[in-house]
Amino acid sequence: MKTGDLKANAHKGLAILTMGHFINDIHAAFLVTFTPILMMKLGLSITQASMLTFLSGIINSFLQPLLGYASDQTSRPLMILVGPILAALGASLIPSSPSYALAFFFVGLWAIGSATFHPQGQGSVGHVSSSRNLSFSFSIFSMGGILASALSPLYGAYLYQRLGEAFMPIATSLPVLLYAVLVFKFFPSIPSKETSRRSDNTKGLKFILHSIKITFAPLCVAVIRDTSIQGIQFFMPIAIAIKGGTIGDVGKVLFIIMIARSISPLIGGYIADRTSKSMIIFLCMSLGGALLIPAALLKGVISILLFTLGAALIEATTPITGAISQEWMPESRAMASSIVMGFAWGLGSLLIPPLGIIGDHLGITWALAVIGALPILSLYFVAVIRKKEKAAVSTELQGDDQGTLPK
Repeated sequence: MKTGDLKANAHKGLAILTMGHFINDIHAAFLVTFTPILMMKLGLSITQASMLTFLSGIINSFLQPLLGYASDQTSRPLMILVGPILAALGASLIPSSPSYALAFFFVGLWAIGSATFHPQGQGSVGHVSSSRNLSFSFSIFSMGGILASALSPLYGAYLYQRLGEAFMPIATSLPVLLYAVLVFKFFPSIPSKETSRRSDNTKGLKFILHSIKITFAPLCVAVIRDTSIQGIQFFMPIAIAIKGGTIGDVGKVLFIIMIARSISPLIGGYIADRTSKSMIIFLCMSLGGALLIPAALLKGVISILLFTLGAALIEATTPITGAISQEWMPESRAMASSIVMGFAWGLGSLLIPPLGIIGDHLGITWALAVIGALPILSLYFVAVIRKKEKAAVSTELQGDDQGTLPK
């Protein structure tokens, strides 16, 4: 195949994957948007409501690595098709939950759909993109999901207010069907996987644990980042509702924060490909935490502005940790991505209930202050990434001195 055709297929594949990420994640904020409604409708406490987020975390933590392993075994894009369908159905049924048990079921259905899409979607980015621009390609893919998350509360609130909870599943199914047609007709084939050539002791659960060990440093950074982001998403709507805000107010504030989050990965990924990945992560996490702590203590427009800037800085590291994981495990891209992105997101969800307990006993302000301090904890693991980055550069320079570059 000619170089021009390869580039065209790469661009087409990345465009379809980004669209799929958008279609899947347009339902990502339905749970946090409708949490105040569920709390009033079902009489839930903050801790009880946070258990719904806990459920999605459990599903992502355990299911995504398994699906990442399975995705590395096949070249058929089934997971990026099935995932958005389940996510749309489950998310659109959340506000109609007549009981706490059914709310758990609908949230679980949405979480399974989201967990199904992401490993193969993220892994395919590495297959359709060149290693030279991997962080930037990840940032484009991430932008699709984050932009969708930014629109998600407005989208969910609009459907709820205009159509009502009964017609929401019908409305959310139409974009998913259009995306499915595009995948069937235009998505390029994924290269054959190499996992079948592994020895028996590097397959299955052993290989998943081995992958976690390899990617442990970026995984820890991602868990801390995702806990902060999810904490902001979860507690901000409750804080707004406590102060008398409407679901429309919730949607507007989340929209502002998420728009900033959708832009920052593009900048972070572009700069990281041309400088030092570890240095960009260090700057973003340290500055982000420094802004989020005062944001929790202040009120009004200044607080929202600081939350927006802090969340944007932290989110800018998402494509960078994703690229690092695939660079460290190039033979198992879906597995690497499922750990540092999906598994990390799930672990972050598991930490929301303890923060909910803080919110119940000490107040929302204290919970948000703890969330703001979390990014500072990631700096130790950034140092580990930096050390490995320097070692890789040193090895490359030695290979250059000898007249041959290492693979």
